[in-house]
Amino acid sequence: MKRRNVQQAFVGEPDPNKESIDAVSNGEDAVELEIRGGRLVTTVDHETPDDQVLEHHGYLSGELILEDGRHLTFEIHDGAEGAQWTVSDGRPQDSFVGLSVLENPGGV
Repeated sequence: MKRRNVQQAFVGEPDPNKESIDAVSNGEDAVELEIRGGRLVTTVDHETPDDQVLEHHGYLSGELILEDGRHLTFEIHDGAEGAQWTVSDGRPQDSFVGLSVLENPGGV
């Protein structure tokens, strides 16, 4: 995991070396987590070539396995404002967000 102060990334923002430690402690941190695995589900027009599926989607959901073993699931709808996500312990989700009626137990 990497953690960085967002305020320090912008020129002209308060400098803790010049102003005080409070200038840094009141902002937000950007946290970068390593992804160990996961899957994505998206919807596209039937004619969309495989190499363009992430360029022409209307719905996107996924499950990411994080560096600490937790599973993060998310769902994004084209045109919607915001997104939904949940985090669970290391056990796979029983209700993975996605097009569950299209799930193929043996793989594609």
